[in-house]
Amino acid sequence: MSKKTALILTILLLFLVLAIFYVFLETKHYNSKIFPGIYIADFYVGGLSKEQAETKLYAHIMKCLKEPVIILYNDKKWFFYPENHIRFDLKKSIDQAFSSGRKRFFLYNYIAITNYRNNPLRLPLYAEFINNASEDVLNKIQEYVFTKPKDAYFEIIGDSVNIVNETQGKEVDLENLKRSIIDTLCKKYKVVNIKTKPIQAAKTRNDLLAMNIKVKMAEFSTKFNKSLKERTQNIRLAANKLNGYIIAPGQIFSFNDAVGERTGEKGYKAAPIFFQNETVPGIGGGVCQLSSTIYNLALIAGMEIIERSNHSLPVTYVPLGRDATVNYNYIDLKFKNNTKSYILLYTEVNDDTLTVRFYGEKKVEENIKFYSEVIRKIPPLLTIKKDINLEKGKTRFKEGSPGYQVRVWKIYSINGKEEKKIISEDIYKPTPSILYVGEKEKNDENSIQGES
Repeated sequence: MSKKTALILTILLLFLVLAIFYVFLETKHYNSKIFPGIYIADFYVGGLSKEQAETKLYAHIMKCLKEPVIILYNDKKWFFYPENHIRFDLKKSIDQAFSSGRKRFFLYNYIAITNYRNNPLRLPLYAEFINNASEDVLNKIQEYVFTKPKDAYFEIIGDSVNIVNETQGKEVDLENLKRSIIDTLCKKYKVVNIKTKPIQAAKTRNDLLAMNIKVKMAEFSTKFNKSLKERTQNIRLAANKLNGYIIAPGQIFSFNDAVGERTGEKGYKAAPIFFQNETVPGIGGGVCQLSSTIYNLALIAGMEIIERSNHSLPVTYVPLGRDATVNYNYIDLKFKNNTKSYILLYTEVNDDTLTVRFYGEKKVEENIKFYSEVIRKIPPLLTIKKDINLEKGKTRFKEGSPGYQVRVWKIYSINGKEEKKIISEDIYKPTPSILYVGEKEKNDENSIQGES
């Protein structure tokens, strides 16, 4: 090796040693300090010890908390005062800043220092909203922005079925809003624009299309006395509850589950019901007309009847044997959708007429009939009762009504041949005739009234 080459190598080695020594000193300088180029939020903490960073960052934050953050949504504005609403974890923020880029080997640390100087690192300020403290403001914002999604639904026009598309809802992205408020606290312009997130509808157009509900399958109507206002309201209230109800293939429909309990709190009124062989007022009177109308629709559509009970006394709105009484928690009407398609239940109360319809994949055969056969007529018994308002020796007679044993037949055609099948056999109790016998004493006109 020549002297010139040896000299060059010596100089290079010297430069390398000096460079390493410089790097070592540079990194040693930051052994107890945060690397340069590091920010916590918008506050520069590079070159500070942990203690210095905590002191200065705390003072900076306390100053920032005095001023409100302006929250904007379209043309609406809210002022949010963060002082008592946010809790900071300065230790966690500073520990993260101190450990960022730091390794055991000093050369790796020098590379990190150089990189942060050229490309500053911005770390989050760890903070959280204090429970309940900020809920009033944030709830008001959420209430203003919130839009409830609307499900797609079937619209009935005549005998045709249309689908009205769903509408997407929206709500405030609260986590994003809270993070944005924290990030904006120490900025010159403390303004946050609200970001929303969509709320998907539970039922979409595609969901309804997949149900393949196309045509009116069958319908049945009954008449009622619209002058009985309370009873009419009960029918209308329950019918509205069922309008648009969808029954899946194989599903068992329960009238009580679908309509719910009939109570005064839900708007039901006292109207005539049957109780212990008499007609008395009861909450929800009239709802049995809806269950009976639906029962007849289920019969026409060929549904499998799971549970059904007749009234104790005959009713006037359907033929004998074709009624279905209900009593929440005790007596229900249940039938099974034994088709392979979805069924839409449609209800309508128009003037003095209650109409129910099934819509589905195809129409029900029109050659089905039902016949109520009275097997026997049960005469009313005679009951004698005393009447203290009727004078002795006089009587008053109230005629009862007969009961019936009834069999309902389904008559239909198969390949041009008429067939029939027993649907049900019911007994309706008679109401007794009553002979009232007077018990009231005649007043003696000559007797002295009162004390002597």
